[in-house]
Amino acid sequence: MMKMMTRISLLALMASAGTALAAEPLNAKLIMPGGRSWEGQVIGRDGDWLEFATGRTQAQPIRVGASTIEELQFDVQLDERALARFMEGRQFAEVIAALEKTLSAYAPYNDIRSNLTKYNALLMELYYRVGEYGKALALAEKVAADDRDEALQGKGRTYHALSLVGLGRIADAEATLRSYGWEQPAAMGSDPAQLYIQAKLLCTKNEFAKAMETVAMIVAFNSQNPDWMQPAELLCAEIYTELGLLDSAGEVVREILLLYPGTAEFDAAQELQHRIDKLMIDRQFEQPEQPEEA
Repeated sequence: MMKMMTRISLLALMASAGTALAAEPLNAKLIMPGGRSWEGQVIGRDGDWLEFATGRTQAQPIRVGASTIEELQFDVQLDERALARFMEGRQFAEVIAALEKTLSAYAPYNDIRSNLTKYNALLMELYYRVGEYGKALALAEKVAADDRDEALQGKGRTYHALSLVGLGRIADAEATLRSYGWEQPAAMGSDPAQLYIQAKLLCTKNEFAKAMETVAMIVAFNSQNPDWMQPAELLCAEIYTELGLLDSAGEVVREILLLYPGTAEFDAAQELQHRIDKLMIDRQFEQPEQPEEA
């Protein structure tokens, strides 16, 4: 029964995404500088010119310079409750597919400010989660450039830096941290997102001891912040593994499996446990045989 409900929800989600893709023209509110606005439909685009129908039956579409538009507020037909359910089930591929299909209809207007930033931010995070760092970076730069929502802009900056680290672009990541003023040494009270980025960057540079000191700051002072506490504990286990401290790594993994069932960190911890088990077996075979007693 649960599988049937999941399939029905997925079909509904994809159907809503398909509706948005096929909806030409696109329902939207056109907002111009000075507070002028019109309800209507975006008909299409020709270079810098946007054709917009105001909704009056006899009115001809007007042509508006794209660079003069303050914002487009699109009527996005997407089942957000279904998205939330699939996020909870960690069915990231399905959510990515639905978001990509929906947002493709609005691609010709990506350079114009709109209400699509929250969807781009979600897709950015999902790309990062599945290791599509190049795609995450492209969206992160766009989200970070939108200063209308401080929280979303901060998220864009975070994944901008993380995506560069994921791509191994160390110099670019360090330059980005400097540009955001996030290069300060780890200290009590530091922002956990910035500490996490610094720790990931140190791991990329194989500076695991310093990375452990940094990630320990998150664990010690941000226990009530699940957004960064859980990834930090997973990173701690990964660092222990890289340092060859397999017993400590296994202990942290067991804690994650106990405390965070049904999370992405739980899934990653299970995979890490398999790696730790293999390393422990390999270590046993590498130990020299003890000489027999006479």
